[in-house]
Amino acid sequence: QHYFIQSNLRMSDGKTISTKSEYGSISAPDDATPGDVLTTDDTASLVPPRDLSSSQDLNDVYKHMGSGLSQYLYWAATALISYSDYAELTILSVALPSIRCEWQLSTLFETAITMSVFVSYAIFAVVFGRISDIHGRKVVLTSSALVLVASAGVSAGAPNKWVFLAGRIVTGACIGINLSTVCCYATEFAESSLRLVGLGIFVVSNMAGYIAVNALALAFLHIVGWRWFIVIASLPILPALVLLIYLPESPRYLCVSGKQEQAHKTLRFMARLNGAQLPDTLNLVCQVETQDLGSYKTLFSKQFRNSTICLAVMYFMDIFLEFGLIIFLPLYFSSGVCAGNGMGQPPKHDCVPLSTDDMVNLTLTALCALLGVMGSILSSHKLGRLGPIRVSSILQTIGIALLFFCFNDTFTSVVIMTTKAVQAFINTSIWIMLPESFSTEVRSTAVGFVNGAGKFGGVLGTGWVQYFFYVDPRLVLGMFLATSVVGAAATFVLKRETKDVVLT
Repeated sequence: QHYFIQSNLRMSDGKTISTKSEYGSISAPDDATPGDVLTTDDTASLVPPRDLSSSQDLNDVYKHMGSGLSQYLYWAATALISYSDYAELTILSVALPSIRCEWQLSTLFETAITMSVFVSYAIFAVVFGRISDIHGRKVVLTSSALVLVASAGVSAGAPNKWVFLAGRIVTGACIGINLSTVCCYATEFAESSLRLVGLGIFVVSNMAGYIAVNALALAFLHIVGWRWFIVIASLPILPALVLLIYLPESPRYLCVSGKQEQAHKTLRFMARLNGAQLPDTLNLVCQVETQDLGSYKTLFSKQFRNSTICLAVMYFMDIFLEFGLIIFLPLYFSSGVCAGNGMGQPPKHDCVPLSTDDMVNLTLTALCALLGVMGSILSSHKLGRLGPIRVSSILQTIGIALLFFCFNDTFTSVVIMTTKAVQAFINTSIWIMLPESFSTEVRSTAVGFVNGAGKFGGVLGTGWVQYFFYVDPRLVLGMFLATSVVGAAATFVLKRETKDVVLT
């Protein structure tokens, strides 16, 4: 028979919490009955799993139906949206040198294009994170994906730099909306113990978009030109849109927002896809929070204040560095600024498209970032969240400091690739912790707020690189080092370990 180990743990603040772990078989005396105390280090008792004919917790329903086709379809939609969003972000960095040559762009206009994407991203991430908590994940994601298709087409067919700028502003807004919402979407249609699967798919797909665009640029950019390159790189959003139209709303969101009947219909839809059968009557036990949906007051309440502020600071610093590197690396590789005499010679703002060797280096750097993503997922599963992110923040700071010693191209390339892997590790760890740190009624609002704060960091990072790289590259590295130090400090202020948190 299936049993749960139920443990009542007394916290330092005097509160008592319960945790449950399911075991398929367990060694117990033949005369053991539910409620008997087992020999453990805490107050554990043997209790049978909840009967689905009575009141049901959503996690119990998910366990009953199991993982199957419904989860795979939701995860596929998550993967395609995440891939498309990061692909759109990366398109700009690899295509901009070619666009600069075609339209003879000034440094100021290049900076305007880059920063406008991230400004619109940040604003819409914050605003629509809250809208997603109020009106649901499905309507927000579907509408945004549809607009993203149109904006990609406008960018690819732009007759001049102003239309291209407008297209990228809209694209940035859609990406901000999508990433804030789909991160929550990835965790809410399976039991809590499987949330790392959804979040892992989310972050790996982000990195897949980054790698794929660099690889596509290496293979096709010089052949088809930047316009068709944008079209090719944007194609995965089309099947994502189809899936979003087909799949229903998040059951966890429906439950918390008081839409019980719709939650029942969605769960039965999922059960049919999984080949499972639910009882004729469902009585979901949900903590309905219709008054607090998307509440910033809740976000900064005593319960969530430390997580909100620390994660926002960490992500601001991390994205300053991430997006700064996205712009910095093509400039670094194409300018030849490191000639073995230290990174101090100001490069010229010339029309120099990326060479094949430059694209190879960018692709290798992206692959190193994928190693960082995978390392974060594995360490989060085995070691928890806080310890690994603190260690990696220190390693990142050391790596950036080493970039000042530009002995030769090979040394600097190795340091850059290693630092990018560690930065990707930190970024992934933050995305894993974000939806785990907040309850459903404010989850998307929290993700949108932290994501928006991060993207304002991205705005400053890209603008800083675009301008100061041509003044003195060491000014860029100095700011990278400062943000890494502040981000590392924030990891030690963050209190909550979320590895074993049950989603509510």
